[in-house]
Amino acid sequence: MDIKRLLLFYTLIFLANRVWAEAKAPWVGTSLLGTPCIGGGQGYGPFDYTKKKSYTPENLILVESAHFTPEVENLIKGNRGYLDSDIDYTLRAWPNHHRALLSITRYQLKIDNKLSNARLKTPVECYFQRALHFSPKDAISLSLYGYFLRKTGHLKAAVSAYEQALTLAPDTSKMEYAYSLLLIDLKQYDNALVYAKKAYQHGMPPQGLKNKLIKLGAWK
Repeated sequence: MDIKRLLLFYTLIFLANRVWAEAKAPWVGTSLLGTPCIGGGQGYGPFDYTKKKSYTPENLILVESAHFTPEVENLIKGNRGYLDSDIDYTLRAWPNHHRALLSITRYQLKIDNKLSNARLKTPVECYFQRALHFSPKDAISLSLYGYFLRKTGHLKAAVSAYEQALTLAPDTSKMEYAYSLLLIDLKQYDNALVYAKKAYQHGMPPQGLKNKLIKLGAWK
């Protein structure tokens, strides 16, 4: 490929990525306390994590290498700034970045358990609502939202999130496993057994769920 064609090729890729990035990802909905969701403005992106293979690798690498390093992901320390700021930047650029959504969830749970004195400027549920508004068919983000809601005691809302996720991605072992655990919390043991058996049918998840149901006398 000659130089002119090569430049044209990269120009087309750049323009395609720019079109994708011009899609809007506004802050929507309300927090669990009923206040309007607000957050930082849009800088780089936004890009849809479920379509990451559609972009050039640099779109993701630029963000992750600066703001979502392994130390950030594992809540050890920030890289370009404070830990929460790096996760926030990642999620503003990639609203439904699955690993970053899990990290911000784990960070809030760490705060809730008095293992950190930090305070998030934007509620975790607002990141999820923005992500799902931006990419409404993202079953993984819905499942992660269900996990967050379950862990924070919002069980009925968690049921809705998991049911939507499983509608979009049926027969997904990890989601069925997580949903079964939620149903156990709700003492819906018969329904929990149904989803537990589906989880083991569709994958090889840990035996913890089965053992839990056996202890409850619900495994048949």
